[in-house]
Amino acid sequence: MQRSSDFVSSSFAQVLLSYMTERDLVNDALREELLLIVDKPSLPIVRFCELLEEIYRLDSVPALGLRMGKEAKPVHFGLVGYLVLSCNNLGQALTRYRRFQSLLQSGLQSTVVSSGTHLRLQWTQPIADTVLAHEFSLAAFVSLYQSLMAEPIAPLKVGLPNPAPQDATIYEAIMGCPVEFNSEQLYVEIPAYVMSKRLSSSDPYVRNLLEQQATAMLEPNQNPSSAQSNSALTDFHEQLQQHLLNAMKDGEISAKEIANRMGFSLRSFYRKLDDNGYTFRSILADARLRIAKQYLADLSLSHLDIALLLGYSEQSSFIRAFKTWMGITPGDYRQRLVDKKMAGQVA
Repeated sequence: MQRSSDFVSSSFAQVLLSYMTERDLVNDALREELLLIVDKPSLPIVRFCELLEEIYRLDSVPALGLRMGKEAKPVHFGLVGYLVLSCNNLGQALTRYRRFQSLLQSGLQSTVVSSGTHLRLQWTQPIADTVLAHEFSLAAFVSLYQSLMAEPIAPLKVGLPNPAPQDATIYEAIMGCPVEFNSEQLYVEIPAYVMSKRLSSSDPYVRNLLEQQATAMLEPNQNPSSAQSNSALTDFHEQLQQHLLNAMKDGEISAKEIANRMGFSLRSFYRKLDDNGYTFRSILADARLRIAKQYLADLSLSHLDIALLLGYSEQSSFIRAFKTWMGITPGDYRQRLVDKKMAGQVA
């Protein structure tokens, strides 16, 4: 069942734009809409599937979803794309990808099956459940792992839960391997040896920062026990938390900025907050405190790192705010965590 909050990453709209440009497809209204979507943090899944169909009406070629998905690059996977780029090898990157895949699309459920000589990553997307969406997702994932390795190592086999076409030749040509149709799930089989291939873009420091940010973005959905939450978060609160976390990453936090990101006028945004029993200051402080505690538990992050991740321009501003919230400095809080951990190890 689809919900109003079900989404895909808006950066995939850039993939559709790239395809329209490459194919010289003319639809000014559609192009304008895609340009507006790219600047937003997410796109409703229903609309994404409709956009795929609109492009099909402009370019009714076989395997259109595969053709569009092949345009995807790590940058189109947003924070998750940058995170996997910073990993040491492909195996580490795909592990991170699976952990944070829900930041890319609602409803994704994946598993990995190993046979010794090859790995099969298989997944379902019960919300984006259309022929074109299946094709796009499959080709985008293949393009992602090939981009990470910087070499076009083709899959051994792929699977689509779509009816078999009269001629599968073009599908196999695009994917560079056999294609199974009417499969139970989407899947990609790749040689096991590629998991150890090192990535030239590896950066452990950047990986740590991005993983902290991605974990914080998952947290509102995984831990609804915040003081601002009831047993289940409202759609508005979920969306507000998501926009706050994205704004922190971009260093652009203000009520006006968040209102714009959520499609509200500033007055309507304040009214919506009031209707839900929130104030912007309190909900921002709650989000920052919750995430700051997570970051302080990681000793590899400096106070300056944490300040920047939380959207502060200066370390001193973060320290003052934290002391207001907790009555102690971030350094004192971190030391207590260290002492508690050491006491537990001694015990």
